[in-house]
Amino acid sequence: MSCEAEMKNRIVVTAGLVVLTCIVAGAVWIGTQKGHWQVVQSHGESVTIPANWHATDKHRGYVERRPNQDDGLWFLSRLSPRQLPAAAKPMPNVGDHVREWLYQKGNQFTYYGLWTGHGTPQAIKIHVPRSQQNLALAVLGSWRPGIHKAST
Repeated sequence: MSCEAEMKNRIVVTAGLVVLTCIVAGAVWIGTQKGHWQVVQSHGESVTIPANWHATDKHRGYVERRPNQDDGLWFLSRLSPRQLPAAAKPMPNVGDHVREWLYQKGNQFTYYGLWTGHGTPQAIKIHVPRSQQNLALAVLGSWRPGIHKAST
């Protein structure tokens, strides 16, 4: 086989692998994005969560029906950085008046968010197993504290 023919074969094979990789990556991305979501609001906060998380504790928490009832989202009435586990690590600054932390213990991830705007702090806690870490980050990223006046 000539050098030119061999080079064309390599280009065709490489292009085919690139296309196949793009198709697989696209399918994986679409698979992670599908599903149903719901927006919940509580005391001046809004957050988007999976539709299979159900309200509990007078709508102060939303959990998936699983063996570990701590898994899910919790609206906290108070949170001080001093109350966090000593191993909680601050996450990069995400905006004015918002601080976030990550606490990992074994295969469990807990994210905390604290908003201190307008004199009324608001806080959330998201607890998930390692397999749902990306889901927890999406929920944390959707959190909108201080969107409207708090009501009791």
